[in-house]
Amino acid sequence: MDNNQEILEFFSKLVNEDGILHIPEEVFLKMEKEYGELLKKEFKAARMLKLPQYEIDFFNWLKENDPPVWHDLWGEDDGSYVVSIEFLTLLLEKDGRGFPICDLQTVDNYYFMPQLLIERESDAMVEAAKVRFVERKGLTPNQLLALEIHFGGIDVWHFAYKHKIDLAEAKAAVASLVEDQILVHLTDAEHLAPILEL
Repeated sequence: MDNNQEILEFFSKLVNEDGILHIPEEVFLKMEKEYGELLKKEFKAARMLKLPQYEIDFFNWLKENDPPVWHDLWGEDDGSYVVSIEFLTLLLEKDGRGFPICDLQTVDNYYFMPQLLIERESDAMVEAAKVRFVERKGLTPNQLLALEIHFGGIDVWHFAYKHKIDLAEAKAAVASLVEDQILVHLTDAEHLAPILEL
């Protein structure tokens, strides 16, 4: 039996009676991104995945710190935290960016990706932030946010949670970067959708 077949047999035992893939935290933390691609192809019937515990911890924090956003995402859900298996490879990045909050309907979106940094204006800030980071000097929330966005998509909630920054301070960093014409802030999901690369 080949290695992929053994992997698939192991994970097929983790699909519950409702067809939801529930990967234990200790397994999830050891998984490689390649497993995510393999499982997405194999488990088309399951289609749903229970979020890993570290991401559930984030959403519990979100529920407490920004209830309207949590409610927009989960509605009347009791906290089952089940998402499409299509997000598995993103979750396997394990870089604190987590499940992307980018499709809010009743509140403003705060999801940013490198394309939303205004090139010439953001280049100097990002380069200065890289130098300060390498030299182990502190970064302002503005510099840290610009640097995070430079490296990939992130929402303001995961940014605040990851760096232990007050949510109001993180949103103020967004406003400051927008005002300084370093960042474009698309608040409507319909405007974000055409450029999302999830």
